[in-house]
Amino acid sequence: MKKIILIIVFFCAPSISYSAISVIPVSGLVTTESGTNAAFSVVLTLPPSADVTIGLSSSDIGEGTVSPASLIFTIANWNTPQIVTVTGVDDALTDGNIAYSIVTAAAISSGSYSGIDPSDVSVTNLDDDSVGISVSPIGITTSEAGGSLMLGVVLDCNPIEDITIALSSSDTSEGTVNPASLTFTSGNWSTLQPVTVTGVDDDVVDGDVGYYIVTGSVVSLNSIFHGFNPPDIPVTNLDNDTDAIPTVNEWGMIILALLLGAFSFILMKRRV
Repeated sequence: MKKIILIIVFFCAPSISYSAISVIPVSGLVTTESGTNAAFSVVLTLPPSADVTIGLSSSDIGEGTVSPASLIFTIANWNTPQIVTVTGVDDALTDGNIAYSIVTAAAISSGSYSGIDPSDVSVTNLDDDSVGISVSPIGITTSEAGGSLMLGVVLDCNPIEDITIALSSSDTSEGTVNPASLTFTSGNWSTLQPVTVTGVDDDVVDGDVGYYIVTGSVVSLNSIFHGFNPPDIPVTNLDNDTDAIPTVNEWGMIILALLLGAFSFILMKRRV
């Protein structure tokens, strides 16, 4: 009887780690809210046994977007770096520079690359919104004759957190201001808030007098806005008091009185 010997050989696919997918660089990328782009590259370090798909997404689409949405590597292009573009997003918020990530998903493949998760890429989006408070009109005048003037105050950008600005007059004997403070929120920051300035009559001939509507330092949980001191608002209060200048008739009465007084004095002297 002949004996048959069966030899079975098992072939094992080589072990592949996350390092088999090279991402360069993985940190230090910078985008801006004005639309400045950044880029990184992805490439395989070993030939795949089947096509490899790697999904790409942003951890915060309010700060940055990524293109393309996925990369496909084949046996023909596995060692050719593919470029990924990251674009900053303008959020119209005064939120400072914000860090986010481009998330590289685990590889999808029927081969040995399946499930390999390459390194994510860290990015910083630079804020282009600066603290600003606009007032209109500038250089207003009030009058001692009374009446009120109105000016408007509005923020130049969204503060995210509520902010409060105190208002006061540098000289309450020349003008007053109402209200005593303004509060802006993320809901009303772009809406003009009215401020009423009223001249005060001091009954003094002091000419036109300048004073200021003093804007206090901002109080807010937003550290970028907190402590910001807007410029004070210049105002001029027009004087309505004048020196008493006699009219022609009054001058005549004065002269007549002086003449009568002088004549009476002369008569008295003669009698003596």
